[in-house]
Amino acid sequence: MVTNLPAEAKAKWIKYMDAKTTEDKIKALQEFLSAVPKHKGTENLVYWAKRRLAELKEEAQLEKRKSSSLGKGLQFFVEKEGAGQVVIIGDNDLKNTLMKKLTNVKNDPEDLPVPGMMNYLDVQIQLINTPPLIFEARSLIGRILGLAKNADELLIVVRDKQTFDNIKSYLESNGITLRKPRGKIVIDRVRQGNTGIRIVLMGKLVNTTEAEVRKYLEGFGIKNALVKVFGEVSLDDVEREVFQTTIYKPSVTVTLEDFSDPDTIVVNWNNIDKLKESIFKALDVIRVYTKEPGSKPSGEPLVVKRGSTVIDVARKLHNEFAEQFKYAKIWGKSAKFPGQKVGADHVLEDGDVVEIHT
Repeated sequence: MVTNLPAEAKAKWIKYMDAKTTEDKIKALQEFLSAVPKHKGTENLVYWAKRRLAELKEEAQLEKRKSSSLGKGLQFFVEKEGAGQVVIIGDNDLKNTLMKKLTNVKNDPEDLPVPGMMNYLDVQIQLINTPPLIFEARSLIGRILGLAKNADELLIVVRDKQTFDNIKSYLESNGITLRKPRGKIVIDRVRQGNTGIRIVLMGKLVNTTEAEVRKYLEGFGIKNALVKVFGEVSLDDVEREVFQTTIYKPSVTVTLEDFSDPDTIVVNWNNIDKLKESIFKALDVIRVYTKEPGSKPSGEPLVVKRGSTVIDVARKLHNEFAEQFKYAKIWGKSAKFPGQKVGADHVLEDGDVVEIHT
């Protein structure tokens, strides 16, 4: 059931979403909590907000300690590179060995987390090796969870099913689910212009309408946005995307003991080629090659999320391409014929070649 919040609480939440610094996020979340009515219908939301507030306060303390020590100590934020960021958690010895098998990192790390790049096809994927999962070490595991929440995918390395179940249960109790939802909604807020709320259906709305989705988002002050719907999406799903109380993370599990699980791709330790393929597929990205009129396609692809449109690619290349967009020509799986002329909302497929005209 969609949470019924007063206008003041909705406005405070938008303030939190727009906050840039940890300090501003803490202040905005405190204001949001003070504006939320306390009753059974808001229990889960209040619980999540209090937990997130505690995480932010710990982040603020870490930032303060880092600043006072002139940057010494562990850094628990890693800037994303490549086709996606995959955070590795699980058995420590196995993680270190696997990191050396998959990436350009060839030595056991002295400090963690450590990033490395894995080559697959014509893209690179960033893998982040993390410290051991010691559930009793609250400060340390809180920072590992922060890395996991920021990642595009999780790589879980275990010896057996029992260890995997323990990790899965702990992640779920901390707002990270491995269970793929029936559908997905992406809300890209537009900061400039007066575009209104455009809804692109690549799936379908269930027990709701486009008008209700627009009304719900406008209630939070979201006036301009591109809303993409994949699979089956309800108004509850829209709310979960706005508040992000539970974050779905696609995952691949590599194990010494063969087992299956409906919420993750399970790969045997000895099948490295299969593992690389699974890591790439779980990212749910596609490769798009651009070309200029009369020229050959670029040798290096742009990597974008599956379901991306021509205008998404134009925007990634340069804002001017998006602002001055007229049409595009497409070669590849999504084209009905080579060189098909398409509009801004044309959905691309892996390996497509795009020629943008402005």
